[in-house]
Amino acid sequence: MKKQILILLFLLSAVKLPAQCVPSYGFIAKQVQLDSLQINYVEAGKGETIIMIHGLGGNASHWKRNIETLSQKFRCIAVDLPGYGKSSTAERTDAATQLDFYADVIASLLQKLKIPTAFVMGHSMGGQISMILALKYPSLVNKLVLVAPAGLETFTDAEANILTGYATAAFYMAQDSMAITQSYRANFFRMTDAAELLIKERISLKQCAEFEAYCRQVSMGVKGMLAHPVTEELQKISQPVLVLFGEQDALIPNKFLHPSLTVSAVAAMAKSIRGSSIRMIPEAGHLLQYEKPEPLNEAVTIFLRIKQSGF
Repeated sequence: MKKQILILLFLLSAVKLPAQCVPSYGFIAKQVQLDSLQINYVEAGKGETIIMIHGLGGNASHWKRNIETLSQKFRCIAVDLPGYGKSSTAERTDAATQLDFYADVIASLLQKLKIPTAFVMGHSMGGQISMILALKYPSLVNKLVLVAPAGLETFTDAEANILTGYATAAFYMAQDSMAITQSYRANFFRMTDAAELLIKERISLKQCAEFEAYCRQVSMGVKGMLAHPVTEELQKISQPVLVLFGEQDALIPNKFLHPSLTVSAVAAMAKSIRGSSIRMIPEAGHLLQYEKPEPLNEAVTIFLRIKQSGF
């Protein structure tokens, strides 16, 4: 009997579980057609609109722990960028304009949904996209919330070559489950069951038909961030800005290329933006909106409810 049980357990462990190709959004997903692109987003709540833009390799589900609270006071719309989640892929080769392309997509989405102006909240690469959006389409952006934003830390040409040489589509495709787990855990100060769910979804993505296109999109995102730093343009941002960083962010700054640079030093670079406010959240890593939603949601609510004249 014991031998039969062991054989059964072995057979069960060998069964390939069905791939989970759609993220666990936590809210009903909607789609809209923008020219040749089908853009997916989740929406909840009423009132003034917050557009939420995820980071590199992410999707709209990274905001679900914020939508749960913020949708009680605002209309929250979290977007899957092209090539992520359930949005269709735009195969592009011009890395220099990749983030501008994403910003153009967000602007088109706002116009399609007849939203004349919105609060814009972006995480990591999404933060850099948010700043570009505010610079290109200032009338569409009321206030900016930048969550561990990319684009503030700068890299030399030699450093950029190292990063782009490493972050190829082939590299991401070749990652095994252990490498994916290790990479994803770097986003958190302390792992939780909710964080483990994100890792399982990312590992499962390897079995999906869209995986190769996803890897190309991630690679293009890295190149796009390096090609369009925003440090030279920060003084041109006219909207009030809240910058949030986790004190234990292990991804920004880059620990390999800039070992002496601190998280607080990168955050301080945002002081070039007129009317900016910086908040450091303790015991939080890079994906702080997912790891520490309570203090982040509170800070965001207070900031968005302050009248423009207060700046």
